[in-house]
Amino acid sequence: MNSIDVTRQTNTKTRMTNLYETDFVQWTEEQAKVLSKRNQKALDWENLKEEIDNLGKEQINAVHSFLKQIIIYRLKLDYTNDILSRRNWIDEVDDFQDEIERRLTNTLLNKINIQPEYERAKRKVLKVYDISLPELSPYTFADLMKRLPEN
Repeated sequence: MNSIDVTRQTNTKTRMTNLYETDFVQWTEEQAKVLSKRNQKALDWENLKEEIDNLGKEQINAVHSFLKQIIIYRLKLDYTNDILSRRNWIDEVDDFQDEIERRLTNTLLNKINIQPEYERAKRKVLKVYDISLPELSPYTFADLMKRLPEN
């Protein structure tokens, strides 16, 4: 590799790092082009690794967040007498189940932990309702993903 190639490579790396910091969407498009051309030298390895790590974490966090919302509504449905809100709560549960189904993979399924989300949901429900709730989650993942009847 001659000095011109080294300078080009350094300039490309600096440009990609700057692009990552200033226009993330354009950076992702550029990285996708470079990947499709299999040009390893032009990849922004450091930021690419970080973003790939973050993508997985974002999916896990999204699923856990949707699970928490489902648990909140299931607790309200199963442990309160609020008849007027039931139809809306069932509709919300259905929407959150759809969001989880869109994201769910076998790998993601293995990373799901219901209990922490149950504890967060329980705290939220107990701020509004003076009811007694189980210490441990009464729901499995399958329970939470089972479609509820409309009535």
